[in-house]
Amino acid sequence: MEFVSIEVVFYVLEAITALGLIAVIFFFWKQSRKNKHQRHTRKVVESLGVKYLHNMVLPDGIDGLVFIDYLLLVPDGFVVLDIQHSEGHLFGGETIDQWSQVINNKTWKFDNPLYVNQSACQAVLWNLQHTIKAGDSSANTHWQVQGWVTFSNAGNFPKGIPAQVSMIDELKNNLAPLINNNSIDENLQKARDALHNLSITTRAENKH
Repeated sequence: MEFVSIEVVFYVLEAITALGLIAVIFFFWKQSRKNKHQRHTRKVVESLGVKYLHNMVLPDGIDGLVFIDYLLLVPDGFVVLDIQHSEGHLFGGETIDQWSQVINNKTWKFDNPLYVNQSACQAVLWNLQHTIKAGDSSANTHWQVQGWVTFSNAGNFPKGIPAQVSMIDELKNNLAPLINNNSIDENLQKARDALHNLSITTRAENKH
């Protein structure tokens, strides 16, 4: 029976340790990049100068839930803003089910984020029409709910960016027509507060 020398065992353990250290360093590097993009996104959203709700959870009206990164309060109603942190070259279109992400000549597919965003918009409308109106007979259910998907600077669209999609540094210009009037109706503010309370209640009820 042959025995492995102590030197070989030492070298194997050293290699495993080195690989583990590289993996840890890579993980924290990736996390640091993501956190940097998230901080920049928050800064841009705050620069819009509008009130907003962050990390919301709402019923979708069909026994499910929707998650909303930012719900912006604008004069005509609300903007459902979803944030994507996808790296590499990105390719997609409004009616294409699967979008592509290319990193180092390797391609991955991901679901069209506009579809999820549209579902979130429908959920906000449903809650305005059913939940909010039920609790306040004076509530106006004719406000507009528009959707927008924003990508951080981690990626880019080399062949053009789809409608209702924005890179984070272009978000302020793209939303300018929606927020150029700072006058917010009192009932709209009440609806915003009601959606906020509903989100808190929904999150608490679905905590495991």
